[in-house]
Amino acid sequence: MRLEPRAQHRVLTALRLRSGQAALVFVCSVLCLAGCDRTDPADAVRVSWTLDPSPPRAGTPIVARLTLRDAAQQPLTGVHLRLEGLMSHPGMASVSAAVVERGNGEYEAPLQFTMAGDWILLVTGELPGGEQIKKQIEIAGVRPAP
Repeated sequence: MRLEPRAQHRVLTALRLRSGQAALVFVCSVLCLAGCDRTDPADAVRVSWTLDPSPPRAGTPIVARLTLRDAAQQPLTGVHLRLEGLMSHPGMASVSAAVVERGNGEYEAPLQFTMAGDWILLVTGELPGGEQIKKQIEIAGVRPAP
């Protein structure tokens, strides 16, 4: 459980007010601080993207290019990724694409939007250490087929 610093202070203050619970305050403090100081590796992943051609057209093959960097802006390699395209409104069929690593933290996926409109690309995967990542990319205004 993660608590914001302000919430931590309130919890600890409330616990201190009760007599005879010093041990509980100590245990809660240690657990809370241990949980709050950890950074989820998946949260530190930065995903940038481009579509080629841009803007995309429905029914026309495109290439989604993804670049993955860690918090220090170093390339992330060896990430197993999946890409799924969803319409922004329910009831529409999704599209999926195989993602191929190109090196230096760069990945590509061939994709074809089936309809004009707004889409959401869901990038999911597993980092080399086993941590899961999930990022959402909003694609506004896919144009109608030519």
